[in-house]
Amino acid sequence: MTDSTNNDDLMPRTASSLPGLPHGTTENAAPGLRKDLHLGELRRQLAGKKGRSYWRSLEEAAQTPEFEEMVHREFPQLASEWQGDGVDRRKFLQLMGASVAFGGLTACTRQPLEKIVPYVVQPEEIIPGRPLYFATGMERDGFAYGLLAESHMGRPTKLEGNPEHPASLGATDLFAQASVLDLYDPDRKETVSELGRIRTWTAFTDALSRQIQLQGALGGLRLRILTGPVTSPTVAGLIETILAEQPRARWHQYAPVSSHERLAADESAFGRAVSTRYDFSKADVVVSLDSDFLTQGPGALRYARDFMARRRVREGQTEINRLYVVETSPSATGTVADHRM
Repeated sequence: MTDSTNNDDLMPRTASSLPGLPHGTTENAAPGLRKDLHLGELRRQLAGKKGRSYWRSLEEAAQTPEFEEMVHREFPQLASEWQGDGVDRRKFLQLMGASVAFGGLTACTRQPLEKIVPYVVQPEEIIPGRPLYFATGMERDGFAYGLLAESHMGRPTKLEGNPEHPASLGATDLFAQASVLDLYDPDRKETVSELGRIRTWTAFTDALSRQIQLQGALGGLRLRILTGPVTSPTVAGLIETILAEQPRARWHQYAPVSSHERLAADESAFGRAVSTRYDFSKADVVVSLDSDFLTQGPGALRYARDFMARRRVREGQTEINRLYVVETSPSATGTVADHRM
């Protein structure tokens, strides 16, 4: 790369100073140079420029047609950068510096003022930087399994299985790991709403009481209660109280993944509504008929622990269980099967 200042020692490094060449011409010089490229004319072009400009060859400095043709032929995507469009190194750095400056302005947005209020009574168990753990539970498909919530300064940050809970034995699944994000979901409902308008709990209870009174003469004929799977005895007791007063009302429960078929099968097999639990720790042979019991269902965590415990050959255990799977689509349980159809 050559500096195009007006020093007289610029051209002795060019082809014009080669032995046997007359001054001012590049005849028989480096290959690819134009025969009619006069160094005197090139000097005059460069003399009119101010500051420093850099170029890789005499052809680039003179912008000869041969050079432009070569650039378009060998570098079609970069041709516009060689055509002297006015963007030099200094302008490039100026534009990049401005882009960085404008990008940094986004961090200078004035945030709303937030007052830090100290504790009136400092909790003894809260130490900044040291987490606290609380035993809790998570409901899924109408069943709950134990969890341990890690909390920093009153904010839950991580969930792990509770090793003392029989349904999890210290394990968790992807739903439990992701559930902590629901607490920080900006779209999470924080208030009671009616037709898109925010209401209070008092307004909700008043409206519900009025509807129950209006439906009293009809026995709740037009009263419908829609909930998800309810595991709270208190909530279930309150709904049962309303249904006792309004015998013609109906209570509907909905879940994206329903277990009605399983409950209907259990009732058909045993004559009453029961919940079947399997003890895989005692099973020598397991036959799964289109059931992904290792990853699906409320007992999957415990089932996976008990099943895989029989697959480990250690501590004098030399026999393992056998798993036969018949399924209509691939599943996680089918991938560990000894025989799969």
